[in-house]
Amino acid sequence: MKRAGFAAVAVAAVLWAAGGTYASRMIHEGASFLELTEARAWGTALVLLVVARVRRLPPVDRPVNPALVVLFGCSIAGANFSYYASLSRLPVAIAITVQYTAPGLVVLWAAVAERRRPGGRVIAALLAAVVGVALLSELPSAVSSGHLRVDALGLVLSVVAAFAFATYMVAGEHVARAIGSRRAVLRGFCVASVLWVVVQAFRGRPDTLLSPRFWPGIVFLVVATTIAPFLLFVWGLERVRASDAGIVSTLEPLTAAVLAFAWLGQSLTVTQVVGGLLVVAAIGIVQVERPVREEVTGAVG
Repeated sequence: MKRAGFAAVAVAAVLWAAGGTYASRMIHEGASFLELTEARAWGTALVLLVVARVRRLPPVDRPVNPALVVLFGCSIAGANFSYYASLSRLPVAIAITVQYTAPGLVVLWAAVAERRRPGGRVIAALLAAVVGVALLSELPSAVSSGHLRVDALGLVLSVVAAFAFATYMVAGEHVARAIGSRRAVLRGFCVASVLWVVVQAFRGRPDTLLSPRFWPGIVFLVVATTIAPFLLFVWGLERVRASDAGIVSTLEPLTAAVLAFAWLGQSLTVTQVVGGLLVVAAIGIVQVERPVREEVTGAVG
């Protein structure tokens, strides 16, 4: 089942990349990135509520802390919003690289809060993934060009995105293992939906959501790039650790680069190819089975 968990996380990352590419196209056509984020949350919550009503999921025996569910839902909303907001103020290279320090934050959390020392395999995979993402986003070229503009608020937003993504993985792992992936995603998106209702109440008329020309794209984003990948990712978190899932999720920027090459006609540089190979290597490393001794003695103290 562990291999299936890794596969689910990888497919989720690919779908997220496709969603990001498609959303960027919609934003270029005049859609509001905030309202697209809201639509994804509302649509996902509505569809999953209907499915849960029809299928009548059996009750669960294990209770889950409501505060953890709220944290999970808020982290979903926070990660989506802060990442897209950071993209509006920062070069993509910086925004993506900072966001994908999230797996490192998860490893740090496990070491400090859960007293679980990361093994050499995890550290090697983490370093390869972070360096690979930086190369994929062409961060070295952006720095060496001397034209790199760093907006202070944008940098803060990208850091918030990284922490929100890490929180999503850690909280999602605990909630999913307590009540299952479908219930976890449903409850998380219900929380996120309520949060976005409050936000939109202050913003006023949601022009993007009321424009018929955006409706097909919104449906695609909800079904193919939100419901499916979130269910897959959280299902994967039931079977693999959040730190490992975070490393595998770096497949998302690699997929985005490949999609830009295939769909948008953008070229892939040698630097990006090397970065992609590092990401693939990281994903391979993290799937190597731990020795039995590491599972027994891996915790500190």
